[in-house]
Amino acid sequence: MTQRSIRRRKSLKTFVLGLVATAALLWGANHLIGVAWSALLHWLGVSVMALLLLILCAGVTVFMYQRFFKR
Repeated sequence: MTQRSIRRRKSLKTFVLGLVATAALLWGANHLIGVAWSALLHWLGVSVMALLLLILCAGVTVFMYQRFFKR
């Protein structure tokens, strides 16, 4: 196997394990603790939006740095 395919497989494995862990967390919160699905999905959506905003801010910061300060 090439180094690139090994890296790709590890990345895919990490992504799948993250999805499974998130699903297990949501299921456990609903089944074991009794949190409503609507509340869980609402806060999951808020978390995803906050993460996207953080990524956008980081991208804008890097763009501004490269455009104006690194000449």
